[in-house]
Amino acid sequence: MKKTRRIASFLAGVGTALALTACLTTALAASGKVSYNFANVSLDGTKKITAGQDITAANGQKIPGSILYTDAAGGKTNYLPIRTISELLGTEIGYDSASKTILLGKQPAKAAETSKPASGADAAKTASKGVPLNAKLGDKALIVSRGGTLLPDDDPQSYRGPEKMFIDKNGGLRAEWKVGNKETISDLPAKDILLATLVNGDYPKNSKGESYGNVLLSEYVGYWPDLEHMAEYPPENRPEGYIRQKELDAGGEKLHGLSKEECPHEYTIPLYDCEGKVIGEYKGACQGHYNTEGLSMEEVRKLYEQGETW
Repeated sequence: MKKTRRIASFLAGVGTALALTACLTTALAASGKVSYNFANVSLDGTKKITAGQDITAANGQKIPGSILYTDAAGGKTNYLPIRTISELLGTEIGYDSASKTILLGKQPAKAAETSKPASGADAAKTASKGVPLNAKLGDKALIVSRGGTLLPDDDPQSYRGPEKMFIDKNGGLRAEWKVGNKETISDLPAKDILLATLVNGDYPKNSKGESYGNVLLSEYVGYWPDLEHMAEYPPENRPEGYIRQKELDAGGEKLHGLSKEECPHEYTIPLYDCEGKVIGEYKGACQGHYNTEGLSMEEVRKLYEQGETW
C-alpha cells in the first residue's frame, strides 16, 4: 500500500480536528510547533483517548485524538476535539452556520427546515446566501428509500460546489445527483457487468439482510455495502469473496502508533462469502510510519505537496 495514502488520510483528519477547535487556527499561524496524539485522556479514572492513536470523527475520517501546541516561548497547550469532549461529558453540541457559532448545551427549539428546492424570487434570495442557482440535485425519494438523510436545499453548507449533498446510511457525505444516475458509472470498466450484479439498482441482500457488492457502485447505489467484494488473488491463494470495512479499519488501527521496528506491517481479517460465512483470510498492511514531532502544519503540508514520505 502506498505510503502517500496515509499522509492524505492524516491531513484530512487534521483538517477536521482544526474545524472543531476554532481557536487553534490562529495559534498555528504563529511560529510554534505542533505534535499529534501526544496525550492520554481519562474521564473519572477511565482512559477514553489513548496517546499515539487517532480517533474516528462523525464523518468517518481519522483525526488526531489530541494536538500539542508549543509556542515560541516553549509554553505547551493541549487541544482536544470538541465533539469528542462533548460526548464524553454528555453535553449536546451543534453548529450554527449562519452565525458561525459552535453551540454547547441545550439550545432553544427552532422551526423545522424545509428541503424544497427554491424557485423564482426565492431562488435569487438563496443564491445571494451562497446557494448555487443551477445546483445539481437528485432523486430525493430514491435517496431516502436507501437510508439516506436529506440536507436543506436552501443551506449553502449542504453544497460542495454545484453539487447538493446528503448523508448516506453509513454516515458518509455524497452527492445527490449521482444516486441512480448512470452518468455516475459511465467511465467504469465493465460497467454493464457491474450493473448486472444489482437488484433494481440496489445491492442484493443475503439471508441476514446484509448488502453485498462492489464499492465502485456505491455512488450510484447511494451507500457502501455491508460486505465489500474482493476479486480472487492467486499470489496469496485468496479466493473471490467479501470483507467488512469495519474489520479492515479495526485491523489497521491496531498498528497505529507503533514504531517501524515494532509494527508487523501486515494483518489479516476474515474473508466471507455473500452469506457472511468465513471462507478464508484477507491480508491488510500498515500505511507507513511517519514522525510529525516538531513539525509545523505548514511543514507537514509542504512535504505532502512534494510527495514526501518518511
